[in-house]
Amino acid sequence: MNIHHLSHHSQRLSRTGIPAVSIASVIMASSAVAQWSAEQVDGNVFFRDGDAPRMVWRAEPLNPDVGGAAFRPSAFLHPLRTPAGFEWTASLPGDHIHHLGLWWPWKHVILDGTTYNCWELQHGDGAHVAVAAKPGASTPDTVNWTFQNEIRVRNADEEKGTPALNGRTVIDETVHFRASRHGDDAIVIDLAILQRAHSAPVRIGQYRYSGFAWRGPETWTAANSEMITSEGFGREDANGTPGRWIMVSGPTPDDGVASVLLMSAAADIAGTPERFRVWDKSAHGGTPFINLNPVQTGDLPLDDANPAVSHRIYRVIAADRKLDATEAEAEWKTWRESAKQTDR
Repeated sequence: MNIHHLSHHSQRLSRTGIPAVSIASVIMASSAVAQWSAEQVDGNVFFRDGDAPRMVWRAEPLNPDVGGAAFRPSAFLHPLRTPAGFEWTASLPGDHIHHLGLWWPWKHVILDGTTYNCWELQHGDGAHVAVAAKPGASTPDTVNWTFQNEIRVRNADEEKGTPALNGRTVIDETVHFRASRHGDDAIVIDLAILQRAHSAPVRIGQYRYSGFAWRGPETWTAANSEMITSEGFGREDANGTPGRWIMVSGPTPDDGVASVLLMSAAADIAGTPERFRVWDKSAHGGTPFINLNPVQTGDLPLDDANPAVSHRIYRVIAADRKLDATEAEAEWKTWRESAKQTDR
């Protein structure tokens, strides 16, 4: 993705959001020769590589039998699968029903001196809401979409517990999404998340977890999976540390091994890496919950001067084999060098 182009696009994003197709429409984003395709049905976007399902973008609010009236989540990716079909995300787990595969809500949004919790949306304080999705060009190896989302909070005259889904919009978000093949045994997901305050100034509040997050398969635990960061930390000591990437590898049902590598461009774009929130073996057995957090140590205003929160770029690689730290570092360097070359 061209970071310069995305930054320019961020500056052009109006305070009412950019026009996009209705999520009620049905769209096919493929061509006669393209093997990647995306079909939008009732708001949800189903991505396939040939006949194989790879992932789903949840643009239509769910109405699950958990969480109460306020709990209708949207704006997340689940399920996601490797080329061999291994499902590497979990959603609505019993221990944290608001964990939603691959998703990126803020914990605390501060507006006019009031702090709203937009992470645990079942509390009825705030919510990250999908609004529209628009297809881009596909090739045999890639598919591109743009997702338009909003962060909404309860109306000022309402008490907590009122569903924020229908509240007032405080942040407009545009996400540039790309899925592509990565050799024969891996896929790549590229996400550029651009946010602007809707009308009034917004601050993103400090908290130990906030922002881009992944809930991994519930079959992976501290006993059968491995975690490592770009700085050499593992599951037991990575929490709270800064890093450019973090990776988990674990078993698959067919006696194989899969790896998930999450990479952040914050070190390049914002001048400082994000910090990790992870679970060690004492937290739910060490099942993968990984959060890449730009506000772990302090609040930040949501504006162009603070790209750590307004302009975030990630790459995720899911592979049907075990990747090691050397390969992970090479992937990060190749990705960032490619981005810099594109900028030139």
